[in-house]
Amino acid sequence: MEALQALGLSAAAETLLLHLLQNPDTTPTDQGPVDELIALGLLERVDETLVVRPPRLAMDALAEQHTKQAALARESADLLTELWKSAAGRQDYLEVLPTYAASQAVLNSVQKDAQDHVRAMTMGNLAARELQIVEGMFDALDRGVRYEVIYGAHVLQDANALHMVQACIDAGEQARVFPSVPLNITIVDDRWALVGARSEVRRGPEFVAMVVHDSPLLAGLARIFEALWRIAVPITGGTELNDVTAAPSLEAKRLLTYLSAGLTDESIAREFGVSERTIARRIGRLQEALGAQTRFQLGVQASRQGWL
Repeated sequence: MEALQALGLSAAAETLLLHLLQNPDTTPTDQGPVDELIALGLLERVDETLVVRPPRLAMDALAEQHTKQAALARESADLLTELWKSAAGRQDYLEVLPTYAASQAVLNSVQKDAQDHVRAMTMGNLAARELQIVEGMFDALDRGVRYEVIYGAHVLQDANALHMVQACIDAGEQARVFPSVPLNITIVDDRWALVGARSEVRRGPEFVAMVVHDSPLLAGLARIFEALWRIAVPITGGTELNDVTAAPSLEAKRLLTYLSAGLTDESIAREFGVSERTIARRIGRLQEALGAQTRFQLGVQASRQGWL
C-alpha cells in the first residue's frame, strides 16, 4: 500500500501492520516499527499485548495533520513569494513594464537610443498577428546602426511578411531565421534590453515585459542571442518572390530562402507555379546533395556551404 508510505509510514511499519491485521497473535521482534505504529495511533499495548486500533480514526487524524501542514506550507509559500517580489523590485537593473503600450513605447525608443548595434530575436508582434516594422528602424540603419535580427519561422509564413523582412535586409539589416523563438528580446549596444513574452494561461492571454539594464542577466541574454545566431539560417534579400523564370541556381536559392522562412510546401509551390510534389522532389535533391536529414539541417548546411 504505497499510500501509507506516502503519508510517512516506513515500509517495515507498513509490513508489520498488515501482518498484525491478519495474524493478531504475532509478537514482533523489531521494536522500531512497533513504536512507529504506536506513535501514529495504529497500534496500542493492552496488558503486554499489541492490539491494532481501528485504522479509520488514526488515518483521519493523520490526514488532518497533513492537511494542516499543507495549508501552512501554502501560507509560507505566499509569504516568501511576496518577500521575493519585494526584493526583486529593489534591483535597480530590472524595470517591469505595466502595460503593452509601455513596452511598445520603449521598443520605439530603441531606434533613437541605439548608437552602434541592435540585436533582436522576435516571435512577432505580441499584440497583433501581422509582422510590423518597428518605427524609426530605417532611420537608425541610415545612421549606421548595425541590426542583427532572428525571426521565428512562424513569423515568415506568408509572402507579405517575407517581403517586409527583405525590405529591411535591403536597407542593411542582417536577418536569420530559427524554427522556434520563445520570446522577444531586443538588446541595445550591450547597455540594456527589452524582454517581452505573451502566452495563454488559464485566465486568458497574458503579456509580460521588462527592461534589463547592465547586469549579469543582460550578459546572459546576449549569450542566448549569440548561441541562436550561430545556428540560425540566414535570409537573403537578393531573391525576388515573383521571379518565376529564374535560372536553376537562383531557383535553388529561392527555394532555400522560402524553406528557411518557414513557408509550407503549398505556399512555395504557389510561388514557383508548380505542384507540391515537384517542390518535395527538389527539396529531396537538395537534402541529398548537402547530406541533410531534415529540412532545418538543409538550411544550416546550405548556409555553411554559402548557398544562402
